[in-house]
Amino acid sequence: NLLEALTKHNKKRAYIVWHRRSGKDKVLWNFCVKRAVDVVGQHYYLFPTYAQAKKVIWEGIDNTGMKFLDHIPKEIIDGKPNDTEMKITLTNGSIIQLIGTDNYDAIRGTNPQTCIFSEYAYQDPRAWSVLRPILKVNGGVAVFNTTPNGENHAFDLWKLAEGSDEWFSECLTIND
Repeated sequence: NLLEALTKHNKKRAYIVWHRRSGKDKVLWNFCVKRAVDVVGQHYYLFPTYAQAKKVIWEGIDNTGMKFLDHIPKEIIDGKPNDTEMKITLTNGSIIQLIGTDNYDAIRGTNPQTCIFSEYAYQDPRAWSVLRPILKVNGGVAVFNTTPNGENHAFDLWKLAEGSDEWFSECLTIND
């Protein structure tokens, strides 16, 4: 499965196409938090827009009534989360930040260890072009999740992932 591929088998790239309401963001948010605890550095959770990142994660509440931000134990948060930049600093020095790829130039020159691309089919693919070489050099992890939106950049990357031993890829339909 996805988490086993990323943790036990040390895959650095993953692409999942899971149906709506399958829990993509809940699973990957928790993975991002775990990475931030295990690997000190910057950890980005990227959405198509800054506003979407704010709605889905920063202010988001899951089906059980739990806030996404409450998945981070309070005792590992250093200070108060930065609401303006949607950034959380952990006691180990790691930073978890929500970002909209509608302003992908703002991440140019950064050094993330983890990049989670949520709803990649709706994102500006130039964000991946900016982050791909950084993650390659520093050995960082990139995970893409999406639901289909035609044969666009996300479809092309999905096909690349499906045919590569270096990537974990998985498609789950509502029937799965």
